[in-house]
Amino acid sequence: MTWIGPAFLYFSYFILGYYAILYSSYLYLVFSSVYFALARPRRARLAASGLQFPATNVPAVTVLVPAYNEEATIVESVQALLGMDYPAFEVIIVNDGSSDETLHELIRSFSLHRADLVYEPLIPTRPVHGLYISTLDPRLLVVDKAQGGKSDALNAAINLVRTPWVCSVDADSILEQDALLRVMRPAMEDGRVVASSGVVRVANGSQVAAGRVTQVRLPHNWVEMMQVVEYLRGFLQGRLGWSWLNGLILVAGSFGIFRTNVLREIGGYSSETITEDLEIVVRIHRHMRFKREPYRVVFVEDPVCWTEVPASLSVLSRQRKRWHRGMAETLWMHKDLLFHRRMGLVGFLVLPLYVLEMLSPLIELIGYVVVPLGAALGLVSREIFFLYLILTFLLGSLLSLWAVLLEEYTFRRYNRWRDFAWLVWFGIFEFPFTHPITVVWRVMGLYEFLVGRRDWGKQERVGFQHRRTSGRTP
Repeated sequence: MTWIGPAFLYFSYFILGYYAILYSSYLYLVFSSVYFALARPRRARLAASGLQFPATNVPAVTVLVPAYNEEATIVESVQALLGMDYPAFEVIIVNDGSSDETLHELIRSFSLHRADLVYEPLIPTRPVHGLYISTLDPRLLVVDKAQGGKSDALNAAINLVRTPWVCSVDADSILEQDALLRVMRPAMEDGRVVASSGVVRVANGSQVAAGRVTQVRLPHNWVEMMQVVEYLRGFLQGRLGWSWLNGLILVAGSFGIFRTNVLREIGGYSSETITEDLEIVVRIHRHMRFKREPYRVVFVEDPVCWTEVPASLSVLSRQRKRWHRGMAETLWMHKDLLFHRRMGLVGFLVLPLYVLEMLSPLIELIGYVVVPLGAALGLVSREIFFLYLILTFLLGSLLSLWAVLLEEYTFRRYNRWRDFAWLVWFGIFEFPFTHPITVVWRVMGLYEFLVGRRDWGKQERVGFQHRRTSGRTP
Protein backbone atom coordinates (compact mmCIF):
# COMPACT_ATOMS: atom_id res chain seq x y z
CA MET A 1 0.00 0.00 0.00
CA THR A 2 2.82 2.38 -0.92
CA TRP A 3 0.34 4.75 -2.57
CA ILE A 4 -1.26 5.80 0.74
CA GLY A 5 1.55 8.11 1.81
CA PRO A 6 1.78 10.02 -1.50
CA ALA A 7 -2.05 10.20 -1.65
CA PHE A 8 -2.21 11.92 1.74
CA LEU A 9 0.63 14.25 0.74
CA TYR A 10 -0.82 15.23 -2.65
CA PHE A 11 -4.25 15.80 -1.19
CA SER A 12 -2.68 18.06 1.44
CA TYR A 13 -1.04 20.03 -1.37
CA PHE A 14 -4.41 20.21 -3.11
CA ILE A 15 -6.03 21.61 0.05
CA LEU A 16 -3.27 24.21 0.42
CA GLY A 17 -3.68 25.21 -3.22
CA TYR A 18 -7.42 25.56 -2.74
CA TYR A 19 -6.90 27.88 0.22
CA ALA A 20 -4.27 29.86 -1.70
CA ILE A 21 -6.75 30.58 -4.51
CA LEU A 22 -9.58 31.34 -2.11
CA TYR A 23 -7.59 33.70 0.08
CA SER A 24 -6.10 35.45 -2.95
CA SER A 25 -9.59 36.62 -3.85
CA TYR A 26 -10.24 37.53 -0.21
CA LEU A 27 -7.01 39.54 -0.17
CA TYR A 28 -8.27 41.69 -3.03
CA LEU A 29 -11.51 42.28 -1.11
CA VAL A 30 -9.51 43.28 1.99
CA PHE A 31 -7.45 45.78 -0.03
CA SER A 32 -10.68 47.18 -1.46
CA SER A 33 -12.08 47.69 2.03
CA VAL A 34 -8.79 49.33 3.16
CA TYR A 35 -9.02 51.77 0.27
CA PHE A 36 -12.64 52.46 1.18
CA ALA A 37 -11.74 53.14 4.82
CA LEU A 38 -8.86 55.49 3.96
CA ALA A 39 -10.41 57.27 0.99
CA ARG A 40 -13.65 58.36 2.62
CA PRO A 41 -13.56 59.95 6.08
CA ARG A 42 -16.16 58.71 8.54
CA ARG A 43 -17.76 62.11 8.87
CA ALA A 44 -18.51 62.10 5.13
CA ARG A 45 -20.12 58.68 5.29
CA LEU A 46 -22.25 59.70 8.23
CA ALA A 47 -23.56 62.88 6.61
CA ALA A 48 -27.33 63.07 6.58
CA SER A 49 -27.87 62.60 2.86
CA GLY A 50 -24.71 63.64 1.06
CA LEU A 51 -25.79 65.15 -2.23
CA GLN A 52 -29.25 66.66 -2.26
CA PHE A 53 -31.45 66.16 -5.30
CA PRO A 54 -34.45 68.28 -6.29
CA ALA A 55 -37.68 66.36 -5.87
CA THR A 56 -38.40 66.75 -9.59
CA ASN A 57 -35.15 64.95 -10.47
CA VAL A 58 -35.67 61.98 -8.16
CA PRO A 59 -37.13 58.96 -9.98
CA ALA A 60 -40.22 57.37 -8.46
CA VAL A 61 -39.74 53.98 -6.81
CA THR A 62 -42.13 51.20 -5.86
CA VAL A 63 -41.11 49.14 -2.84
CA LEU A 64 -42.03 45.46 -3.21
CA VAL A 65 -42.51 43.36 -0.07
CA PRO A 66 -43.35 39.64 -0.43
CA ALA A 67 -44.88 38.32 2.80
CA TYR A 68 -45.60 34.77 3.87
CA ASN A 69 -46.55 34.15 7.52
CA GLU A 70 -44.92 37.41 8.64
CA GLU A 71 -47.46 38.51 11.25
CA ALA A 72 -44.68 39.03 13.83
CA THR A 73 -42.86 41.75 11.87
CA ILE A 74 -45.04 42.96 8.99
CA VAL A 75 -46.68 45.97 10.68
CA GLU A 76 -43.44 47.56 11.91
CA SER A 77 -41.75 46.87 8.58
CA VAL A 78 -44.51 48.63 6.65
CA GLN A 79 -44.52 51.54 9.12
CA ALA A 80 -40.81 52.00 8.53
CA LEU A 81 -41.27 51.89 4.76
CA LEU A 82 -44.05 54.48 4.73
CA GLY A 83 -41.95 56.78 6.93
CA MET A 84 -38.92 56.88 4.62
CA ASP A 85 -37.42 60.17 3.42
CA TYR A 86 -38.03 59.93 -0.31
CA PRO A 87 -40.06 62.30 -2.48
CA ALA A 88 -41.99 59.82 -4.62
CA PHE A 89 -42.58 56.19 -3.75
CA GLU A 90 -45.29 53.58 -3.36
CA VAL A 91 -45.35 50.34 -1.37
CA ILE A 92 -46.81 47.05 -2.60
CA ILE A 93 -47.18 44.26 -0.03
CA VAL A 94 -47.89 40.81 -1.46
CA ASN A 95 -49.53 38.36 0.94
CA ASP A 96 -48.42 35.11 -0.64
CA GLY A 97 -51.08 32.75 0.70
CA SER A 98 -50.13 33.20 4.37
CA SER A 99 -51.74 30.75 6.79
CA ASP A 100 -51.30 33.08 9.78
CA GLU A 101 -52.73 36.56 10.48
CA THR A 102 -50.46 38.52 8.12
CA LEU A 103 -53.30 39.87 5.97
CA HIS A 104 -55.53 40.52 9.00
CA GLU A 105 -52.76 42.51 10.71
CA LEU A 106 -52.33 44.64 7.61
CA ILE A 107 -56.08 45.26 7.25
CA ARG A 108 -56.41 46.18 10.92
CA SER A 109 -53.31 48.37 11.20
CA PHE A 110 -53.61 50.28 7.93
CA SER A 111 -57.39 50.39 7.44
CA LEU A 112 -57.36 48.49 4.16
CA HIS A 113 -60.40 48.15 1.92
CA ARG A 114 -60.84 46.02 -1.17
CA ALA A 115 -60.25 47.92 -4.43
CA ASP A 116 -61.58 47.24 -7.90
CA LEU A 117 -58.28 47.53 -9.75
CA VAL A 118 -57.19 45.87 -12.97
CA TYR A 119 -54.47 43.25 -12.58
CA GLU A 120 -52.72 42.43 -15.86
CA PRO A 121 -50.35 39.42 -15.53
CA LEU A 122 -47.58 40.60 -17.86
CA ILE A 123 -45.43 38.08 -16.00
CA PRO A 124 -47.40 34.87 -15.29
CA THR A 125 -48.15 34.29 -11.59
CA ARG A 126 -50.44 32.28 -9.34
CA PRO A 127 -54.03 33.66 -9.09
CA VAL A 128 -54.57 36.98 -7.34
CA HIS A 129 -57.52 36.92 -4.92
CA GLY A 130 -57.83 40.62 -4.21
CA LEU A 131 -56.23 44.06 -4.11
CA TYR A 132 -56.48 46.34 -1.08
CA ILE A 133 -55.79 50.07 -0.69
CA SER A 134 -55.15 51.83 2.60
CA THR A 135 -57.50 54.64 3.65
CA LEU A 136 -54.74 55.95 5.93
CA ASP A 137 -52.01 56.17 3.29
CA PRO A 138 -52.81 55.96 -0.45
CA ARG A 139 -49.23 54.93 -1.21
CA LEU A 140 -49.89 51.47 0.25
CA LEU A 141 -51.30 48.68 -1.91
CA VAL A 142 -51.73 45.11 -0.63
CA VAL A 143 -52.05 42.11 -2.93
CA ASP A 144 -53.63 38.89 -1.67
CA LYS A 145 -52.77 35.90 -3.85
CA ALA A 146 -52.42 32.14 -3.88
CA GLN A 147 -49.15 30.85 -2.51
CA GLY A 148 -46.50 30.61 -5.17
CA GLY A 149 -43.25 31.41 -3.39
CA LYS A 150 -41.20 34.56 -3.04
CA SER A 151 -40.36 34.87 -6.74
CA ASP A 152 -43.99 34.53 -7.74
CA ALA A 153 -45.02 37.14 -5.16
CA LEU A 154 -42.41 39.60 -6.45
CA ASN A 155 -43.56 39.02 -10.03
CA ALA A 156 -47.16 39.74 -9.03
CA ALA A 157 -46.01 43.05 -7.57
CA ILE A 158 -43.95 43.88 -10.68
CA ASN A 159 -47.11 43.46 -12.76
CA LEU A 160 -48.66 46.33 -10.79
CA VAL A 161 -45.66 48.68 -10.80
CA ARG A 162 -46.07 52.09 -12.46
CA THR A 163 -42.65 53.54 -11.60
CA PRO A 164 -39.28 53.28 -13.43
CA TRP A 165 -37.57 51.71 -10.40
CA VAL A 166 -38.50 49.00 -7.91
CA CYS A 167 -36.97 48.18 -4.54
CA SER A 168 -37.32 44.64 -3.17
CA VAL A 169 -37.45 44.39 0.62
CA ASP A 170 -38.03 41.37 2.86
CA ALA A 171 -41.01 41.54 5.20
CA ASP A 172 -38.78 40.91 8.23
CA SER A 173 -36.57 43.90 7.42
CA ILE A 174 -36.55 47.56 8.48
CA LEU A 175 -35.03 50.27 6.29
CA GLU A 176 -33.46 53.33 7.84
CA GLN A 177 -35.25 56.56 7.09
CA ASP A 178 -32.89 57.78 4.35
CA ALA A 179 -31.89 54.33 3.05
CA LEU A 180 -33.90 54.56 -0.17
CA LEU A 181 -32.44 57.95 -1.10
CA ARG A 182 -28.92 56.70 -0.43
CA VAL A 183 -29.28 53.48 -2.41
CA MET A 184 -30.85 55.40 -5.32
CA ARG A 185 -28.01 57.93 -5.45
CA PRO A 186 -25.82 55.94 -7.91
CA ALA A 187 -28.80 55.55 -10.25
CA MET A 188 -29.38 59.31 -10.19
CA GLU A 189 -25.70 60.02 -10.86
CA ASP A 190 -25.01 57.35 -13.48
CA GLY A 191 -27.50 56.36 -16.17
CA ARG A 192 -25.76 53.00 -16.67
CA VAL A 193 -26.85 51.69 -13.25
CA VAL A 194 -29.48 48.94 -13.52
CA ALA A 195 -29.30 47.60 -9.95
CA SER A 196 -28.05 48.81 -6.59
CA SER A 197 -27.86 47.38 -3.09
CA GLY A 198 -27.05 48.55 0.42
CA VAL A 199 -25.76 47.09 3.67
CA VAL A 200 -27.87 44.58 5.60
CA ARG A 201 -27.30 44.51 9.36
CA VAL A 202 -28.56 42.30 12.18
CA ALA A 203 -31.46 43.80 14.14
CA ASN A 204 -31.52 41.11 16.85
CA GLY A 205 -30.86 42.68 20.24
CA SER A 206 -31.55 46.24 19.12
CA GLN A 207 -34.51 48.27 20.31
CA VAL A 208 -37.24 48.86 17.74
CA ALA A 209 -40.16 51.28 18.05
CA ALA A 210 -42.69 52.47 15.46
CA GLY A 211 -40.83 50.72 12.67
CA ARG A 212 -37.44 52.25 13.51
CA VAL A 213 -34.29 50.91 15.13
CA THR A 214 -34.02 53.38 18.00
CA GLN A 215 -31.02 51.90 19.80
CA VAL A 216 -28.41 49.65 18.22
CA ARG A 217 -27.34 46.85 20.52
CA LEU A 218 -25.75 43.44 20.11
CA PRO A 219 -27.94 40.34 20.37
CA HIS A 220 -28.01 38.19 23.45
CA ASN A 221 -26.84 34.76 22.30
CA TRP A 222 -23.83 33.46 20.42
CA VAL A 223 -25.83 32.15 17.46
CA GLU A 224 -27.02 35.68 16.68
CA MET A 225 -23.63 37.21 17.54
CA MET A 226 -21.77 35.04 15.05
CA GLN A 227 -24.14 36.28 12.36
CA VAL A 228 -23.37 39.92 13.24
CA VAL A 229 -19.71 39.22 12.44
CA GLU A 230 -20.63 37.26 9.31
CA TYR A 231 -22.77 40.10 7.99
CA LEU A 232 -20.02 42.65 8.65
CA ARG A 233 -17.50 40.45 6.84
CA GLY A 234 -19.80 39.75 3.90
CA PHE A 235 -21.02 43.28 3.26
CA LEU A 236 -18.20 45.61 4.33
CA GLN A 237 -15.54 43.48 2.63
CA GLY A 238 -17.08 41.23 0.01
CA ARG A 239 -19.54 43.47 -1.80
CA LEU A 240 -17.32 46.55 -2.13
CA GLY A 241 -14.58 44.91 -4.16
CA TRP A 242 -16.85 43.16 -6.65
CA SER A 243 -18.93 46.30 -7.07
CA TRP A 244 -15.90 48.35 -8.13
CA LEU A 245 -15.10 45.75 -10.81
CA ASN A 246 -18.76 45.58 -11.94
CA GLY A 247 -18.63 41.92 -10.97
CA LEU A 248 -21.29 41.96 -8.26
CA ILE A 249 -23.70 39.07 -8.87
CA LEU A 250 -25.63 39.20 -5.60
CA VAL A 251 -28.02 42.00 -4.65
CA ALA A 252 -29.44 41.13 -1.24
CA GLY A 253 -33.07 40.07 -1.50
CA SER A 254 -33.76 41.98 1.71
CA PHE A 255 -32.75 45.32 0.15
CA GLY A 256 -32.06 46.02 -3.52
CA ILE A 257 -33.26 48.30 -6.32
CA PHE A 258 -33.72 47.47 -10.00
CA ARG A 259 -34.83 49.18 -13.19
CA THR A 260 -38.41 48.06 -13.79
CA ASN A 261 -38.03 47.75 -17.56
CA VAL A 262 -34.98 45.48 -17.18
CA LEU A 263 -36.86 43.15 -14.81
CA ARG A 264 -39.76 42.94 -17.26
CA GLU A 265 -37.45 42.35 -20.22
CA ILE A 266 -35.91 39.31 -18.54
CA GLY A 267 -39.28 37.93 -17.42
CA GLY A 268 -39.12 38.78 -13.73
CA TYR A 269 -37.87 36.52 -10.98
CA SER A 270 -37.34 32.81 -11.56
CA SER A 271 -39.18 30.17 -9.54
CA GLU A 272 -36.58 27.55 -10.51
CA THR A 273 -34.32 28.46 -7.60
CA ILE A 274 -34.77 29.43 -3.97
CA THR A 275 -32.03 32.09 -4.15
CA GLU A 276 -33.90 34.38 -6.50
CA ASP A 277 -31.78 37.37 -5.43
CA LEU A 278 -28.62 35.71 -6.80
CA GLU A 279 -30.23 34.30 -9.93
CA ILE A 280 -31.91 37.57 -10.98
CA VAL A 281 -28.59 39.46 -10.93
CA VAL A 282 -26.77 36.74 -12.89
CA ARG A 283 -29.58 36.92 -15.46
CA ILE A 284 -29.29 40.73 -15.59
CA HIS A 285 -25.57 40.39 -16.33
CA ARG A 286 -26.39 37.87 -19.07
CA HIS A 287 -29.10 40.12 -20.54
CA MET A 288 -27.04 43.30 -20.61
CA ARG A 289 -23.84 41.70 -21.87
CA PHE A 290 -25.57 39.78 -24.64
CA LYS A 291 -27.31 43.02 -25.67
CA ARG A 292 -23.89 44.71 -25.47
CA GLU A 293 -25.30 47.65 -23.58
CA PRO A 294 -23.22 49.50 -20.96
CA TYR A 295 -24.49 48.86 -17.45
CA ARG A 296 -23.47 48.75 -13.81
CA VAL A 297 -24.58 46.71 -10.80
CA VAL A 298 -23.38 48.57 -7.71
CA PHE A 299 -23.11 48.27 -3.96
CA VAL A 300 -23.52 51.33 -1.73
CA GLU A 301 -21.95 51.01 1.68
CA ASP A 302 -24.05 53.41 3.75
CA PRO A 303 -27.78 52.69 3.16
CA VAL A 304 -28.76 50.32 5.95
CA CYS A 305 -31.42 47.66 6.12
CA TRP A 306 -31.97 45.92 9.47
CA THR A 307 -33.12 42.32 9.38
CA GLU A 308 -34.05 39.60 11.86
CA VAL A 309 -31.68 36.63 11.74
CA PRO A 310 -32.22 33.10 13.11
CA ALA A 311 -31.83 32.84 16.87
CA SER A 312 -31.37 29.05 17.10
CA LEU A 313 -29.04 26.56 15.48
CA SER A 314 -31.93 24.56 14.04
CA VAL A 315 -33.37 27.53 12.14
CA LEU A 316 -29.92 28.78 11.13
CA SER A 317 -28.99 25.36 9.76
CA ARG A 318 -32.08 25.33 7.54
CA GLN A 319 -31.25 28.81 6.27
CA ARG A 320 -27.64 27.97 5.44
CA LYS A 321 -28.55 24.69 3.74
CA ARG A 322 -31.14 26.59 1.70
CA TRP A 323 -28.67 29.31 0.71
CA HIS A 324 -26.07 26.83 -0.47
CA ARG A 325 -28.60 24.71 -2.31
CA GLY A 326 -29.85 27.86 -4.05
CA MET A 327 -26.32 28.86 -5.05
CA ALA A 328 -25.82 25.45 -6.63
CA GLU A 329 -29.16 25.74 -8.44
CA THR A 330 -28.27 29.16 -9.85
CA LEU A 331 -24.79 28.13 -10.99
CA TRP A 332 -26.22 25.03 -12.68
CA MET A 333 -28.90 27.11 -14.43
CA HIS A 334 -26.24 29.46 -15.81
CA LYS A 335 -23.38 27.03 -16.34
CA ASP A 336 -23.15 28.09 -19.99
CA LEU A 337 -21.89 31.51 -18.86
CA LEU A 338 -18.69 30.07 -17.39
CA PHE A 339 -15.78 31.35 -19.52
CA HIS A 340 -18.18 32.75 -22.12
CA ARG A 341 -16.43 35.38 -24.20
CA ARG A 342 -19.26 37.91 -23.85
CA MET A 343 -19.41 37.66 -20.06
CA GLY A 344 -16.04 39.28 -19.44
CA LEU A 345 -14.97 39.44 -15.78
CA VAL A 346 -18.22 37.83 -14.61
CA GLY A 347 -17.70 34.74 -16.77
CA PHE A 348 -13.94 34.39 -16.36
CA LEU A 349 -13.45 35.30 -12.69
CA VAL A 350 -16.59 35.85 -10.61
CA LEU A 351 -18.62 32.79 -11.63
CA PRO A 352 -15.60 30.41 -11.42
CA LEU A 353 -14.92 31.70 -7.91
CA TYR A 354 -18.57 31.06 -7.01
CA VAL A 355 -18.19 27.50 -8.33
CA LEU A 356 -15.18 27.14 -6.06
CA GLU A 357 -17.27 28.57 -3.21
CA MET A 358 -20.00 26.04 -3.98
CA LEU A 359 -17.53 23.14 -3.78
CA SER A 360 -15.55 24.59 -0.87
CA PRO A 361 -17.50 22.97 2.00
CA LEU A 362 -16.95 19.51 0.52
CA ILE A 363 -13.23 20.20 0.07
CA GLU A 364 -12.90 21.67 3.54
CA LEU A 365 -14.82 18.86 5.24
CA ILE A 366 -12.59 16.22 3.65
CA GLY A 367 -9.58 18.31 4.62
CA TYR A 368 -10.70 18.39 8.26
CA VAL A 369 -10.29 14.59 8.28
CA VAL A 370 -7.47 13.82 5.84
CA VAL A 371 -4.82 16.40 6.78
CA PRO A 372 -4.90 15.89 10.60
CA LEU A 373 -5.06 12.12 10.09
CA GLY A 374 -2.10 12.26 7.72
CA ALA A 375 -0.15 14.34 10.24
CA ALA A 376 -1.00 11.91 13.06
CA LEU A 377 0.20 8.95 10.96
CA GLY A 378 3.39 10.74 9.95
CA LEU A 379 2.35 10.86 6.29
CA VAL A 380 2.11 14.66 6.22
CA SER A 381 4.98 16.79 7.49
CA ARG A 382 4.60 19.03 10.52
CA GLU A 383 5.31 22.11 8.41
CA ILE A 384 2.46 21.32 6.01
CA PHE A 385 0.11 20.61 8.90
CA PHE A 386 0.88 23.93 10.60
CA LEU A 387 0.48 25.76 7.30
CA TYR A 388 -2.87 24.03 6.90
CA LEU A 389 -3.99 25.25 10.34
CA ILE A 390 -2.92 28.80 9.50
CA LEU A 391 -4.81 28.81 6.20
CA THR A 392 -7.84 27.03 7.61
CA PHE A 393 -8.45 28.96 10.81
CA LEU A 394 -6.03 31.84 11.46
CA LEU A 395 -6.56 33.74 8.21
CA GLY A 396 -10.34 33.33 8.53
CA SER A 397 -10.18 34.82 12.02
CA LEU A 398 -8.08 37.72 10.74
CA LEU A 399 -10.66 38.44 8.04
CA SER A 400 -13.43 38.51 10.65
CA LEU A 401 -11.37 40.72 12.95
CA TRP A 402 -10.64 43.12 10.11
CA ALA A 403 -14.36 43.38 9.37
CA VAL A 404 -14.99 44.33 13.01
CA LEU A 405 -12.22 46.93 13.00
CA LEU A 406 -13.49 48.33 9.69
CA GLU A 407 -16.95 48.73 11.22
CA GLU A 408 -15.46 50.50 14.25
CA TYR A 409 -13.36 52.86 12.13
CA THR A 410 -16.03 53.73 9.58
CA PHE A 411 -19.64 53.58 10.75
CA ARG A 412 -19.36 52.57 14.42
CA ARG A 413 -23.01 51.62 14.78
CA TYR A 414 -22.21 49.71 17.98
CA ASN A 415 -20.93 52.71 19.94
CA ARG A 416 -20.44 51.21 23.40
CA TRP A 417 -16.97 49.95 24.32
CA ARG A 418 -18.58 46.81 25.74
CA ASP A 419 -20.15 46.10 22.36
CA PHE A 420 -16.83 46.68 20.62
CA ALA A 421 -15.10 44.27 23.02
CA TRP A 422 -17.70 41.58 22.32
CA LEU A 423 -17.34 42.13 18.56
CA VAL A 424 -13.56 41.76 18.79
CA TRP A 425 -13.97 38.59 20.85
CA PHE A 426 -16.37 37.04 18.36
CA GLY A 427 -14.29 38.35 15.47
CA ILE A 428 -11.36 36.28 16.75
CA PHE A 429 -13.19 33.11 17.74
CA GLU A 430 -16.22 33.07 15.43
CA PHE A 431 -14.41 31.53 12.48
CA PRO A 432 -12.49 28.61 14.07
CA PHE A 433 -15.41 27.55 16.25
CA THR A 434 -18.47 28.15 14.07
CA HIS A 435 -17.14 27.87 10.52
CA PRO A 436 -16.76 24.06 10.73
CA ILE A 437 -20.43 23.86 11.74
CA THR A 438 -21.52 25.91 8.72
CA VAL A 439 -19.30 23.75 6.51
CA VAL A 440 -21.33 20.69 7.51
CA TRP A 441 -24.60 22.53 6.84
CA ARG A 442 -23.40 23.64 3.42
CA VAL A 443 -22.38 20.10 2.51
CA MET A 444 -25.91 19.04 3.45
CA GLY A 445 -27.24 21.84 1.22
CA LEU A 446 -25.13 20.55 -1.65
CA TYR A 447 -26.57 17.08 -1.08
CA GLU A 448 -30.10 18.51 -1.11
CA PHE A 449 -29.33 20.10 -4.49
CA LEU A 450 -28.06 16.80 -5.89
CA VAL A 451 -31.19 14.91 -4.77
CA GLY A 452 -33.47 17.65 -6.12
CA ARG A 453 -35.00 19.02 -2.92
CA ARG A 454 -36.98 22.22 -3.63
CA ASP A 455 -38.83 23.27 -0.45
CA TRP A 456 -37.88 26.21 1.79
CA GLY A 457 -38.26 24.45 5.11
CA LYS A 458 -40.05 25.82 8.15
CA GLN A 459 -39.18 29.40 9.09
CA GLU A 460 -39.65 30.98 12.51
CA ARG A 461 -39.97 34.68 13.36
CA VAL A 462 -39.69 36.15 16.82
CA GLY A 463 -40.58 39.69 15.79
CA PHE A 464 -39.09 43.06 16.66
CA GLN A 465 -41.55 43.94 19.42
CA HIS A 466 -40.83 40.71 21.27
CA ARG A 467 -37.09 41.28 21.02
CA ARG A 468 -37.40 44.80 22.34
CA THR A 469 -39.14 43.71 25.52
CA SER A 470 -37.47 40.41 26.23
CA GLY A 471 -34.00 40.55 24.71
CA ARG A 472 -30.85 41.39 26.58
CA THR A 473 -27.40 42.33 25.35
CA PRO A 474 -24.03 40.90 26.32
